[in-house]
Amino acid sequence: MRIRVGLLGYGWGNRTVWAPRLQAHPRTTVAAVYDPAAPPGTGRLCGSLGEFFANGLDLVVVGTPNRTHVELACAALDRRIPVVVEKPLCLGEDELQMLSARARERETGVLVSRCAIRRPDVRRLAASLPAGPLSVEASWLRADGTPRPGSWFTSRAEAGGGALLDLGWHLADAALGLLGYPRPVAVEAELTGAGTTPPPAAGWRADPVSGPGVVDVELDGTLRARFEGGSELVLRAAWRSESTVDATRLAVAQGDRGWELTTTFGFSPNRVTGPELVLSTVEGVERIPVPHEIGAEYDAQLAAMVDFADARLDWAAELEETAAVVALLDAAYRAADRPLAAVR
Repeated sequence: MRIRVGLLGYGWGNRTVWAPRLQAHPRTTVAAVYDPAAPPGTGRLCGSLGEFFANGLDLVVVGTPNRTHVELACAALDRRIPVVVEKPLCLGEDELQMLSARARERETGVLVSRCAIRRPDVRRLAASLPAGPLSVEASWLRADGTPRPGSWFTSRAEAGGGALLDLGWHLADAALGLLGYPRPVAVEAELTGAGTTPPPAAGWRADPVSGPGVVDVELDGTLRARFEGGSELVLRAAWRSESTVDATRLAVAQGDRGWELTTTFGFSPNRVTGPELVLSTVEGVERIPVPHEIGAEYDAQLAAMVDFADARLDWAAELEETAAVVALLDAAYRAADRPLAAVR
């Protein structure tokens, strides 16, 4: 029997990433869509939230402005429908506690989409690392790739944060996974680039032009963290940077050994030529083969969503790992005096 999936929100992610994959997968089908801004003719489009939930759904995918994630996830949980939320799952630890409590009360699972940790190149890097404290540098720098400038993406009131929350969520999940998801004991952060003039858009997304609007979130953010057990992390995420290509880098060091993965997360065509993983020691440099297939992480995430709907995935364990991501980013925005939950 096919899993009936409902898409809450029909922006770029649900429309171009999940809808085609859900329709192509032998176990899933898109049974309902709800988004007041969806174009006419959108298949399975519902006129209200009530109509949406009346479609006998087995799974809901939330892809809406960040401020609405928890409210809509709770609406699904209250109907005992498992729910997958696009990142960020929530805006801070207080919202996470509320969402976790609702999931336990309703005995229904909630997940965040975690494509970065399911990337084959990130998994290969993780499999190459030793145990013990590690120092990690993680960055995702776009040349010029702000999502829909002037829209909710660049409004602190609706998004909560900018590049550090958007790109940085993926980086934090991947980097913390390399470290075993420790909790931070000290966090510093710097957020730059917020202003009132919309920067150039990420043209490859083919987003509609939003027109003039507020841009009061950071375009570039850096955090520095120390963790229980002695590991350290420096993480930078930028929608606009000095880089000429959109590049993601995960560099790990322990003693005289270093591992460096250079790749490009996501779908940008302005990407590095292919993932490269290098091990450096006092004896020299070794290149470690890594698989390369654009979009493979999203196929792996869909497989996890199917397992989730079939009650074969330990969603509570995944949520505990996600709690480490929330704790890190919550602490970073507080350190920068721009707390995620401060604007409503």
